[in-house]
Amino acid sequence: MAAPLDFTRLIQEHRELLLRWVEPNPAPLLRLLHDSGLLTQSEYFSLLETHPKSNQIIALLDRVCIKPENSRKFLDALRELQEAYCPELQHWLEKSCPVKGKEEPSPRQPEPPPKTPKRALLKFWNSKKYKLPAVPADEEKSNDLTFRRALSRQLKAALQNHRRSLLTRTEKLCTNVDDTETCGHIEIRYTDLLLSDNPRSASSSHDYLHLASRRARLYSLHAPRRLALSQLFSPLPEESSPPRRVMLSGAAGIGKSVAAQKIIHDWALGAAFQKALCMLDFSFRELSLIRTPQSLEDLIRSKHVHLSGVLPELLDRPGELLVILDGLDEFRDSLDSKNPCFQSDQPAHIKDLVHGLLYGTLLPEATIVVTSRPSVALPEDLFDRHVIILGFQEQQVKDYFFRFFRNPSRAADVLGYVSAHEGLASLSFIPLYCFILCTALGEFFPWTGEMEASPPSTITEVYRQYLSTILRLRRTGGAGGALEKAKDLVLQLGKLAYAGLLRGKVVFYADELRGFGFDPENLPGTFLNRIFFKEKDEVYGFFHLTIQEFLAALYSVAILDPSTEELTSCLDLWWDGEAPEGGQAERLLPPPDGRAVAGLLGYTREFLSGGQQWDNLQMFSRFFMGLLSSRMQGKLESLAGGLTKDPLVPLAEWLGKKAQYESDRKLLSLLHCLAELHQDWVTQKVASNLDEVDLFKVTLNPADCAALAYVLGCSEHKRLRNLNLSYSNMGIGGLRRLRGLLHRCETLQLRYNSLDCEAAAIEAEILRSPRCQVKRLLFCGNCLGSEGVRGLWDALQENTTLEELYLDITGITDSGLDNIMDSLMGNRTLRLLTIVGNRLSKAGREVLSELSRRKPELKIISSFLSDMGLLQAYLDWVEEIKADQEQMESVKNADALRSVLEVLEETEDPGASQEARERAELLKKQITVLLGEEKARENGTP
Repeated sequence: MAAPLDFTRLIQEHRELLLRWVEPNPAPLLRLLHDSGLLTQSEYFSLLETHPKSNQIIALLDRVCIKPENSRKFLDALRELQEAYCPELQHWLEKSCPVKGKEEPSPRQPEPPPKTPKRALLKFWNSKKYKLPAVPADEEKSNDLTFRRALSRQLKAALQNHRRSLLTRTEKLCTNVDDTETCGHIEIRYTDLLLSDNPRSASSSHDYLHLASRRARLYSLHAPRRLALSQLFSPLPEESSPPRRVMLSGAAGIGKSVAAQKIIHDWALGAAFQKALCMLDFSFRELSLIRTPQSLEDLIRSKHVHLSGVLPELLDRPGELLVILDGLDEFRDSLDSKNPCFQSDQPAHIKDLVHGLLYGTLLPEATIVVTSRPSVALPEDLFDRHVIILGFQEQQVKDYFFRFFRNPSRAADVLGYVSAHEGLASLSFIPLYCFILCTALGEFFPWTGEMEASPPSTITEVYRQYLSTILRLRRTGGAGGALEKAKDLVLQLGKLAYAGLLRGKVVFYADELRGFGFDPENLPGTFLNRIFFKEKDEVYGFFHLTIQEFLAALYSVAILDPSTEELTSCLDLWWDGEAPEGGQAERLLPPPDGRAVAGLLGYTREFLSGGQQWDNLQMFSRFFMGLLSSRMQGKLESLAGGLTKDPLVPLAEWLGKKAQYESDRKLLSLLHCLAELHQDWVTQKVASNLDEVDLFKVTLNPADCAALAYVLGCSEHKRLRNLNLSYSNMGIGGLRRLRGLLHRCETLQLRYNSLDCEAAAIEAEILRSPRCQVKRLLFCGNCLGSEGVRGLWDALQENTTLEELYLDITGITDSGLDNIMDSLMGNRTLRLLTIVGNRLSKAGREVLSELSRRKPELKIISSFLSDMGLLQAYLDWVEEIKADQEQMESVKNADALRSVLEVLEETEDPGASQEARERAELLKKQITVLLGEEKARENGTP
């Protein structure tokens, strides 16, 4: 009987050979050993960060030789991946450690792809209980493989070359900056994905600002619905086949291209997506450069030369192809097509080829993945699956900072500073924004010693510092010096940025650059890549959309004539827009017209495209206000001289008029402008004219609450007739931020904000204040509980202002009424109390009846049947939820509806009118239907 193999000794004796064989391509082996558990994540990441690659293999061999079992697993992994390596390694494995008792298995082939599913928008994540079944990495890779038609030797060789080519191209993040190696490896840094069943084909609001307000709620409510990247094409429990058309959407800089790159990388590694025989990818930036008719085969040959000889065999298997189209929002051409493309060898205009791939006339059996910003309008049923990318979570932000600075203490200091400033932290879920933050703030937090200067505290100051840091190559002179030396370049880039912003362009081409005075062949050195970069061929763009917005604002402020007409006219154009003469704006950015009226106003009129610009210019407008303040303070002397006229008077008048009559997101945008301008005199003038702040159903994040607090705080004694923050999802953090201002509101609306007992304590403190001016308090739909409302009753003994109190559906039980009698008998102002939808027993209702009898001037509504107006209000509320399903999840309305339904079913009021009974029955029926639909979504059924 042969002695068992000593795997460790075998590895040690052939160490040099193994090093030579594996060194050219260690990535698949490292990933497989990590997936099998032999390498921990920290060990895996550490090896990936080790350079050169020979040192990766040396460290790995040392690691696997520690235990014989590890040595065996290492050799098993090599055997599984042997086709990724040279024939010498394959022969050595066969000779030195053959598989005993059975023949070496032939390479497995993937199972045939399932039939294409019907094209429909899948409602596949409505369920809070929904989870995809876990698919082990080895199961996904081996699931199989016996039904695929045999591959020719030439195709096998071409696909191996293709995998190696893709691995080389995707191993490091394809960003336009020289990022640190620890932050740059694709295996280490990519963002989470979250399934979405309600894609917005076209968003009317600024995409990353809109996401900033929604993402916290999405993460907290839909954590069970997150999708691992490897499961992107996995069928859901109710589906018989995987999706064939997948949309990956997300805000600018959120990680769409990184996700696409990770898909390619994982396929090339053999770690995921192995049911696809071949992966093909194209970016819309490169597709936009094609101006002559080409066939799909021509496109593949030009990008993947090594596939040229096997294209007929490869394209004969369309159902085994996975095609990634990255950056649809950056496509130069329109998506309409009058000449559909059906054949892969058919020459066509590039927009017809793209249309064929998207709409399934070309390669209809292939799996297609498209990435795009959410602003692109496409038919909802074009894709079988929609996935939204939400960016970094809090832990990932922390990891990024620690990898960037390498020094834990320094990283913690910078991260702590950012966290303490809501305006800076609000966009930290965007990976590229984290790079900008770290670059701008790093020098203010030295490795040793004390901080020499105050770090930037507003987002405008951060971007001004970032620009100065990038331009100050040799760190000579201050920020102003860096800007002064690059004045012409900065203003030239700003002019291009502004024209592009007004036309909605984020991608630029060489001919467009020449029109703006650039020589594409003679752009400044690589430092400029962190501001403006050449991606490939003749495609150019700004490092991130916020950089384009900042430079556009910097240019606008630098050339601004502070006359009343120029400033307010530009503000009006940005706010209301102006349709260009002759219909649609050109898709190609034309050069500036030398005959146009000089100055910012003339340039704005020349390039403005369409109406209602403010949504798309929200971030630009904040930067403009912040930079205008900087110019007034002399911080932009190197770019623009001092102002001959004071712009604050016309600006205050303009902002005051707009804020006085606006509501919703437009009002919130104005509040942010005031916060970024940070001129207290202007803010005080605007706030003094504010009679009402209506942010009903406007989702508020901490930065929004901070802006609101700043504006209201600049007018300390101003009484606010109405502050409506209902359905804002502000949470207890937002209420804490505003607590010092709420006593000035005559009507305070805080309905359905996920508030708890602490919120009741805060409001009780406000009611006790001698400065309290609150007359109407609407607290409905918050989980105050009995403890919370007992505090409110106590506060009402001292309060002399409150007239109406609304506590419907607030989780009150009988114990919440323990002190209501004594407290309210001593109150002289309260005239109305609504307390329906709470779990009160007969004893609790008798307490309220007794209070009503002893205090007849206080109207108490404790039953739906006792007030027709209240019944109608709840019927209207149900209709609102039916029209906007997002409400069902945003503030836990499903739980509130259940409470209302239970109370309605338990309500007995012999004295109620017939009409009230009929409306109550209608309300019950509508709630039952709504909850039935919610339950169906939870169970994953359409």
